[in-house]
Amino acid sequence: MRKKIENLLSIAHYHKHDCLILSALGCGAFRNPPDHVAKLFRSVIEQYAGFFQTIIFAIIDDHNSGQQHNPDGNFKSFKDELDGQSFKPML
Repeated sequence: MRKKIENLLSIAHYHKHDCLILSALGCGAFRNPPDHVAKLFRSVIEQYAGFFQTIIFAIIDDHNSGQQHNPDGNFKSFKDELDGQSFKPML
């Protein structure tokens, strides 16, 4: 999953995108735990600090939410991990 997220950001940077709108990749039908995926996104975004002006997560809790793999839904995990964060490049 980490490699998929890295590829997503790498391709966006290659194509000179400065604003990204992302989802809870793999947390719905593929049943990846949203806490883990949110932490992976945070880690990869930290690697790409300064490459993008804005990153927004568009996440809804749908019929796949509230299941055994994500009892609190997807939104809460991503909000808790990423909401209001600002990532600056390391010098």
